[in-house]
Amino acid sequence: MDSMAVRDSRFRVALVVAAAVLLLFSSCTAEKQKLDPQQQHIESVMAILAQVQKNLGRIQQKEAVVERLSSGIEGKNSQNAEQIGKDIAASIHFIDSTLVASKNLVRKLEEENSSSSYRVESLDRLVSELQLAINTKDGEVTALKGNVQKLNAQLSSLLATVDVLDEYIQGQEAQLYTVYYISGTFDELVSKGILVSVNPIEKLFGKEYRLASDFNVKLFKKVDMLETRDLFFDKPMRSLNIVTPHTAGSYELVGGKTSSLLLIRDENAFWQKSRCLVIVTE
Repeated sequence: MDSMAVRDSRFRVALVVAAAVLLLFSSCTAEKQKLDPQQQHIESVMAILAQVQKNLGRIQQKEAVVERLSSGIEGKNSQNAEQIGKDIAASIHFIDSTLVASKNLVRKLEEENSSSSYRVESLDRLVSELQLAINTKDGEVTALKGNVQKLNAQLSSLLATVDVLDEYIQGQEAQLYTVYYISGTFDELVSKGILVSVNPIEKLFGKEYRLASDFNVKLFKKVDMLETRDLFFDKPMRSLNIVTPHTAGSYELVGGKTSSLLLIRDENAFWQKSRCLVIVTE
């Protein structure tokens, strides 16, 4: 537990710095009521920072789960050991995918700030702090994996679990976490049979198009919902329209003048109503 405490103290440093910058940004833009380009850039940065903070917090929680599951496993019977092995594998998979997502977000944050005409110099230092925190966390996860592998090698009751873990990850887990998404203009999606034009009556209610009653999911991009927590579009936020139903509050669209990000806050809630995501770009 002492090692966890040391890691937590280092982890909090990045969060404190991030929180300070967020408060600074908020105070700088509080007087502006209209969403001008500078404020839009700052709010986009704030949203990405908040997502990275959340990701690091979730990684920390999963690390604690793995350490708890790994302790005292010698006394478990083979059936319990097998289930614990599956839970450990799922947690490590979640940690890996969240680390990758966080690295991608920090990279996009650095690129967006450096290319923006409203560049915030203090953000460069914050990005360095976040990169250091993520790299440190990456090293801790590698060490954690090593400990789990040693545990599997030492316990005869878990040796058979290695094969079960491989099957679980490649089979059941792949099906459980597979989701689909596609984006394009109205004409493009109509030509692919994903959208259809509405009749004149539906247009009276403000609808321009709707989903087809059936479509070919092979036209969609297949992704892992745990590894896809942000989607990048080279279109401004105002040009994106999400057609499929997704839980309010589980996602956020942020962006600047030429590009935008769909940040998925809660992947389970986001994909609960539809495992297919359709976005019209105007």
